[in-house]
Amino acid sequence: MDESAGGGGNSLPTIGADGSKRRVCYFYDAEVGSYYYGQGHPMKPHRIRMTHALLGRYGLLDQMQVFRPHPARDRDLCRFHADDYVSFLRSVTPETQQDHIHALKHFNVGEDCPVFDGLYSFCQTYAGGSVGGWK
Repeated sequence: MDESAGGGGNSLPTIGADGSKRRVCYFYDAEVGSYYYGQGHPMKPHRIRMTHALLGRYGLLDQMQVFRPHPARDRDLCRFHADDYVSFLRSVTPETQQDHIHALKHFNVGEDCPVFDGLYSFCQTYAGGSVGGWK
């Protein structure tokens, strides 16, 4: 089977259904690697930076369009999440989380999904990549 038509194992076909070459887009913001979920948490955002560097070393960044995501706006976030959840993310910080005990439980925020410095900015950047990819 011709690999350009989709016979390349687990990879996506390089030719779309309409016969045009597929365009691979990659959204990356180096600042995402600066966030820290806390000691012992398995999510280590600095690994995103490491993955980006690895993509560069393999020459894969040259094979795709790289975009820096625009931070998602409140109205973008509210298309997929309840207004009160977005408001909570905007207002909660490690210093104020004790003032939000009810909301922490309601939104299941805690050990697995911790409050950390810059949480809302992180969410905006992450969601901005998804919104940018959708557009």
